[in-house]
Amino acid sequence: MTDTAAVPAVSFASRPLLLKLYLVLAWVTGTTITILELVALPLTWWAHSPGLGEIIGVIHGMGLYPLYVVVCLIVAFGYRVSIPHMAVMALAGLLPFASPAVAIWTLRHIDRRAAEKAAKDAARAERVARKKAAVPGQGKSAKRDAEPTDALPSA
Repeated sequence: MTDTAAVPAVSFASRPLLLKLYLVLAWVTGTTITILELVALPLTWWAHSPGLGEIIGVIHGMGLYPLYVVVCLIVAFGYRVSIPHMAVMALAGLLPFASPAVAIWTLRHIDRRAAEKAAKDAARAERVARKKAAVPGQGKSAKRDAEPTDALPSA
């Protein structure tokens, strides 16, 4: 059984700027696609009023979504996220309510990996400290000094 590290809650303010930008873009992109698909497109189809759909469609399609995809790629490569996870991150900007949910999932994934790495590093440091404490003076230099040297007699 593997021991999973407890993932601490990380506040928005303490996150790196890149993750803050990703989270904000995910919420803005998710909000615009939700308004576009659930409000503007039905208005266009049923009320024959294409004004809102055209405006929000251009804002989302030409501005926010390409920027969101670029930030998703930077986050994915910067935090070593898998290719399928990266694809889900990028495609979430096309579905209502999806990009904020995927952003929260991604940040939890990044936090969990950071906590596991910190736990491994702490365990490794503890093992090294125990090893040094268990055998005092048995480092390479102490071992070399304890061995007798065969000196040739000088002529």
